Amino acid sequence: MINKVFFILVICLCHISMIYCQTLTKNQMLEDLNFLESKIKQYYIPLPLLENRTGVSFVEEFNFLKSKITKDEPIENFVELVRQGLNSINDPHSQIVRKDQIKWYVPNSYLSAVGNVTLKDTISADYFHSLVSDTIYSKIKCQILVKYINGSYYNVRPFGYENLIVDSGEQITAIDGVPMNDFINKYRNLLLFTSWDPILKQWFCESFKVSLPLIGKTQFTLTVGGKDLKLDCGKPLTILSREFTNSYSPQVYLIDNNILYIRMPMMMNVDWYREELLKKYTPDVKKIIIDIRDNGGGDDSVWQDLLKVIINKPLTYQYKVQIPNNDTLIHCVHSFGDIRRIGNNLYVESDRVIEPDSNSINYDGKIYILQNKYTFSAAAALSSVAWQNPDLILVGEPTVTISGYTFPAIMFKLPNSQVVFNLAFSCDAVGGSSNPFMDKVEVQIAEDADIKGYVDKIMNYDCYGLDYIMNKDKLIKYIKSVH
Repeated sequence: MINKVFFILVICLCHISMIYCQTLTKNQMLEDLNFLESKIKQYYIPLPLLENRTGVSFVEEFNFLKSKITKDEPIENFVELVRQGLNSINDPHSQIVRKDQIKWYVPNSYLSAVGNVTLKDTISADYFHSLVSDTIYSKIKCQILVKYINGSYYNVRPFGYENLIVDSGEQITAIDGVPMNDFINKYRNLLLFTSWDPILKQWFCESFKVSLPLIGKTQFTLTVGGKDLKLDCGKPLTILSREFTNSYSPQVYLIDNNILYIRMPMMMNVDWYREELLKKYTPDVKKIIIDIRDNGGGDDSVWQDLLKVIINKPLTYQYKVQIPNNDTLIHCVHSFGDIRRIGNNLYVESDRVIEPDSNSINYDGKIYILQNKYTFSAAAALSSVAWQNPDLILVGEPTVTISGYTFPAIMFKLPNSQVVFNLAFSCDAVGGSSNPFMDKVEVQIAEDADIKGYVDKIMNYDCYGLDYIMNKDKLIKYIKSVH
């Protein structure tokens, strides 16, 4: 038995070693990029919305990527091109995946029949994923902290540079002499975490420093407050003051004895929220707030089950999600609603109802849902419901991604490199022509409208702590003022 285990281990190690040393031919890489492009065209339903929203030409972006393939390359160089290709669709659900994601997806996901991934693909997944994450972060020692507000970039964390002090709030205007917005637009597919500003209609990236080594800029000149600073990604700065430590745990507060505030940083652990709500609620509560700012998603049932313990009557909403016209996919998702064809488009539709629980507090007032530009996935599904329902008021900022109710992503494997990636395939169609990107709010309030207020928040407060929520938060102030 021991010899058998040892033999299997040796085979696995040899397989991994072969992957690490693998060189892909030009034709193999082109075949893989063509596969990736074809799957995006076939499955990524929001693609026309993305092109309409941002002005991106997907075909041009992939043609540019393929033009970079001029000779045989080590596999790690090609993985970077795959990352850039997935970046082109600006969807956080569409990424190179880790081993643990494959181990869960293959036996458990109702979508696993659609792709071409098996458990054997776990062997090299973590290595491929590390090429676009761990190896990049390990090179970054420079601790500049940047905030993008109204089209401009600002330094947040004060630091010393030679005999100068670079203070909080000083504007960052250029990298290597290139104006910031031009720089981000030029390199947006190489950068990690590039986002779309739906108000000014341009790309932005607050974490550009992490990606500079990918562009070959381990050393760079940053123009801050009119000063040209020659910085090195691998060298730490002298930090003069650090930001306040924020709490990212779930919270339930009573504000002014008549507002119940529920902070949901992730869609997880619904039992905790229900128990805390029942403990904190009193008949004096006139308004309820569910705060999903910066909530990256989780499980839809969390917000659904939370609403059940709040509402006093059935809450209805329309579920209408567009999907590709694919027989296997239709079979996988048919239980979510009726399959309806309109022209060349295919939708999963149902009229849904959330019924009050027997232990509901039977609240009959307005529920305010707070979103910001980074609300996403299962949290954005709650935003979709709020946008439809007159008893739920959606307050905050438009999202940086195409938002709303969607299915989880599908996994695919590239034929030659064997890189496994997630690919989003659906979009929320309930907004129609009035809200096609499902990114809108009913009451738009810029959470961080000026750098002075943002620096004060970051440096002096836990922005989700009771003190800030009660006394400083703009969205809460608005809700307090509503009669």
